[in-house]
Amino acid sequence: MTRSNMHIKLTNGNIIQCVADSSSAPEQGWVVETLIIPLLALNDAEKELALITEWCTMNEQRVNAVYRYIISLPSKTVHFFEENYSYSEDKFYLGDNITHRYDAYIASHNALGELLNDINENPL
Repeated sequence: MTRSNMHIKLTNGNIIQCVADSSSAPEQGWVVETLIIPLLALNDAEKELALITEWCTMNEQRVNAVYRYIISLPSKTVHFFEENYSYSEDKFYLGDNITHRYDAYIASHNALGELLNDINENPL
């Protein structure tokens, strides 16, 4: 299991912090397909908050989180970083920007979707 600290700006401008506790590396698929893609499709802050509340531990950040997602729902952008925590300073800080891993997963997800659509529209 990989945890991610999530920093999410809702479409109404409110900013929330939460933790995604289950399989939150993009390559594992769960966080992207269950949380991020559905969030990006919504344009209603109440529905966004309901979805986040269903899948995340609200108003927390975990020192053992491996990743940090920064998601802006108004601009529909996702940034993905390694998460670091300094015990001596009691402070979180961003590690390397690894958004390319998220982007690669999205590209493969979209390519698979296009392939399945083509197969469904043009059966053998």
